[in-house]
Amino acid sequence: MALSLRLDEADGRMSGFITTVLSQARLGRILADETVSAGWTKGLYDRKLLPIVTERDGQTESDIPAPPALAARLADAGPDSTIEGTVEATDGGGVPVLVAYRRSGATNWTTTVAVPLTDLNAPIVGALWQMAGPAALLVLAGGLAALFTTRQIEEPLRTMSGQVIRAQRQVGVLSDQVLAHEEEERRAKGLLQASLDALSAHIAILDAGGTVIAVNRAWHRFAGRNGYPSAGHGIGLNYVDVCRSAASGDIDALLVAEGLAALLNGARTEFRTQYACGHRWFLLRAARFMHTGAVHVVVAHEDVTDLILTKRDLAETADRLLHLQDEERQRIGAELHDSTTQHLTAAGLGLARAHVLASGHPDIQAALGSVGTSIDEAQREIRTLSFLLYPPNLERDGLSLTLRDFVHGFARRAGLMARVRIDPAIDPADANVCWAMLRVTQEALANVRRHAQASRISVDVRTEGDMLRLRISDDGIGLSTNSSPASRPRLGVGIPGMQARVRQLGGELSVTGGRRGVTVHAAMPLVFTADGATLKPSGAQPEPKSGFTSMAGREPSR
Repeated sequence: MALSLRLDEADGRMSGFITTVLSQARLGRILADETVSAGWTKGLYDRKLLPIVTERDGQTESDIPAPPALAARLADAGPDSTIEGTVEATDGGGVPVLVAYRRSGATNWTTTVAVPLTDLNAPIVGALWQMAGPAALLVLAGGLAALFTTRQIEEPLRTMSGQVIRAQRQVGVLSDQVLAHEEEERRAKGLLQASLDALSAHIAILDAGGTVIAVNRAWHRFAGRNGYPSAGHGIGLNYVDVCRSAASGDIDALLVAEGLAALLNGARTEFRTQYACGHRWFLLRAARFMHTGAVHVVVAHEDVTDLILTKRDLAETADRLLHLQDEERQRIGAELHDSTTQHLTAAGLGLARAHVLASGHPDIQAALGSVGTSIDEAQREIRTLSFLLYPPNLERDGLSLTLRDFVHGFARRAGLMARVRIDPAIDPADANVCWAMLRVTQEALANVRRHAQASRISVDVRTEGDMLRLRISDDGIGLSTNSSPASRPRLGVGIPGMQARVRQLGGELSVTGGRRGVTVHAAMPLVFTADGATLKPSGAQPEPKSGFTSMAGREPSR
């Protein structure tokens, strides 16, 4: 049986209750400890006089009802008063009994002892038949019997009443502990709420079913600025269902709904996505956590518009710098080809004439031959360098043909053996990706010419899913394992700059090598959109999704 104590706030509203449990076996042992005569019935009844535990002739039962006369006697009594007394009644078998009872005002439980009237009248009847004595002796015998009966009844009642009072004291102690725990929990919740309110992100806490159970101040401010009417600003609504309802016209809302559902069912532990909402950009991050044995999810929406615009500006700046670099390379390549090469050609012709004039001087001819060899080598180097610097016509020929011609042309001018495998399926790649891949190839081959001392190069370009992959390797001297910076060939500013550009395009670039050969790996998505998505024009008004804006149904304000 459960004995409960209600806990109220200062204004009288119930804040909870504390319950202690007494088993039926325990109550039965309490009754059994009080010995009474055969035929007597002991019982414990609840506030509705339904039997909790009863005992008759040493057998514990739970179906002996309270006498109707007892119910009538207690009907007019107040619920919080302690009442005791006796009442004559009949038991379930129709036997007349005298019922001694006591109802506790603390628990509203009633203890009873029912004594058959025949047991009370037996001493008197025996005396009349055997003695026929004076009336005074009869009265005395009846009084003694009544006194004996009263003591037999009152003792178990007092014992049970004491046990109930002790149980009530235990309930009071437990109540104090519960109140202290509630106060500690209230302080912890206050600290948590203050911590959430100090954050700039719009934060909501979801329960195991996806219902919003708490939000922070930033969430409320966002709601107020965007006209959400409810005072709770979404508290009590199922956030997963809200996102699903907006998913019919917005793929971002569908992704959020699926991500949150995966967190709630344990398929994931965290989830993040970036999305546009009106003129602003938001980063949604959600994580699963356990509290008091239950699953919860914290959802944070951070306004990252400034960061997105800064990244876009950086990308545009990088594009301008690369464009200027291409123009400068074209100018230098053209000057080397049109001017420097011509001067070297003229020098070679003059050297040939001097060689003829020095036909009678072997030493001078040998010196002139050495100079002529150097001029020829310089011309070959300049032709190779101008070829590397001059940008091919990528827009006209496409990426696969441009790369193939460029690699073969470089190998021919540099005197290298080349193995080229290029998948024609790379041509549909975005223009930004194509230019980045071409520049990586140019820088890698330029490093081969400057540092590798190689005889062979291998270029492999292919698609793999939605990724474009490039691999360039040589059989040169490789990268030194010596830790001294002076002992390692430098990559110059080209490759590190291209690494940054490749990362902006959502890809990765790495340079690996050892004592023999160097390999450059690059991977980029075939289709690139700035920062993972295309910024919507200022006039667009998409389905709002940040925080609770899908519930508000309007574009968020700045």
